[in-house]
Amino acid sequence: MNNKASQKKNIFNKEKSAASTAIIASLAYLVLGFIMMLFPSSISNVLCYTLGIVLTVYGLFNIISFFLNKEHNLYFELIVGVVATAFGIFTLFSPQLIVNIIFVTIGIIIIIDSLMDIKHSFQLKALGMKYWWVCSAVSVSVIILGLCTIFFPGFFGDFLIFLLGIIMIYEGISGLSIIGLFSHYSRKCKNDKMIDADATDIN
Repeated sequence: MNNKASQKKNIFNKEKSAASTAIIASLAYLVLGFIMMLFPSSISNVLCYTLGIVLTVYGLFNIISFFLNKEHNLYFELIVGVVATAFGIFTLFSPQLIVNIIFVTIGIIIIIDSLMDIKHSFQLKALGMKYWWVCSAVSVSVIILGLCTIFFPGFFGDFLIFLLGIIMIYEGISGLSIIGLFSHYSRKCKNDKMIDADATDIN
């Protein structure tokens, strides 16, 4: 009996710990989501500066490691360090250019993916799907959005971050809702089992 009680207690503690972690993550999603919606331009710059700092520190670490470990010199480590440091410093001094490059890359990926979707929609037409053109029309709209992201990265970059903020808020609300529902039904299940046990004891 003591072993069973101990096992149930361990399971309860694990579930409680997992729920606490999920709640913290969901709240973090909500906070970050609202920040992205309210300050999209600032977020993109912060991300660039963070990337620049991380790359610079990583690069310098590799360079220092190369010169400290003279017995096991790895020239690949030195090359990686120099490249990472150079790119990190460039990112710190030209964050807006990096933001533009990132969103141009995103735009190209969106366009390529949408072109594949158009190809698939024509395949669906060949298979006899009635509303194949809906997929094609949506894909064309997304291609236009991708082109706008490439040619107007300032505005559409902020829009994408704003959209990402909405998605993160949704994830946060969804996570908290699932935890709340899980907790509610878990308590309900435990209460039902206690009632059944009491009824069995009475009988």
